[in-house]
Amino acid sequence: MHNRSILAQLLLVFVTLLWGSTFLTLQIALTWADPVVIVALRFVIATGILTCLLRGEILKISRYEWKAGIVVGICIFGVYTLQTIGLQSIASSTSAFLTGLYVGFVPLLQWLIFKNAPQPITIVTIVLAFAGMTLFANPFSVSFSGQMGEWITVLSALICAAEILSISYFTKGCRPLQLSFTQLITVACLALLTLLWHEPSRPTEWTSGLFICVIALAAIVSFVQFGIGWALKYVPAMRATLIYALEPVFAGIIGWFAGEQFGLSELSGATLIIFAVLISAWRPSSGKKNNGETL
Repeated sequence: MHNRSILAQLLLVFVTLLWGSTFLTLQIALTWADPVVIVALRFVIATGILTCLLRGEILKISRYEWKAGIVVGICIFGVYTLQTIGLQSIASSTSAFLTGLYVGFVPLLQWLIFKNAPQPITIVTIVLAFAGMTLFANPFSVSFSGQMGEWITVLSALICAAEILSISYFTKGCRPLQLSFTQLITVACLALLTLLWHEPSRPTEWTSGLFICVIALAAIVSFVQFGIGWALKYVPAMRATLIYALEPVFAGIIGWFAGEQFGLSELSGATLIIFAVLISAWRPSSGKKNNGETL
């Protein structure tokens, strides 16, 4: 079990690396299509990928796996949709900072739901990780005065924390591939329904570049959801959350290779986040089963 825990944490690091890579791909895709259109295409294709992998096993998906996938899928859709809406009125750096609030929301929800107050070491790692994420953004531009986009993005961060805890809760009774399928098809259906009333901000340009980007994004989200579903069987939700905090680090490094600025502030933030993750990984397990309530 200890070896699987280590493997699961390494898988989450790789998953977070893939997540970080999607920012640049998504930015390119947005030059050809509306964000909601991209979300719909991404998750429809991702659902198709898992349909091919599952084949005849889809009819054998249990009621519990459908229930879990629908709950988690609603959370995923909420995060993507609210972030998109928020970005229409606030800067991307502000959005990144406010989204990072999920690092603090996870232990808060654990406390409220599981009645388990965070331990001192958990608070230390949260502060370190959030401080590091702050250095990647510009929190001083946040005002909360007449900016609905800021409040909407905070709500998306809260839902993101609920998503992490939901996967951690349901994953023990689900098969990873089946759970991933039910999640993705839920998001795809919700995104397609949204397109019935959503007015795209720009017409879609059906270029080969758009298809390449969307297929890449779909393949990544398919693997990411499967990887998370498997890894959270062996990694507590709070520790996984700290690993997810590496996302801006990987995104910044990839952006740096693409020609973006990566200065002293970003380097300092990366150091703090990595330090928080190392403290979390070094801390010996308490011996409890993973139910999402320990670091």
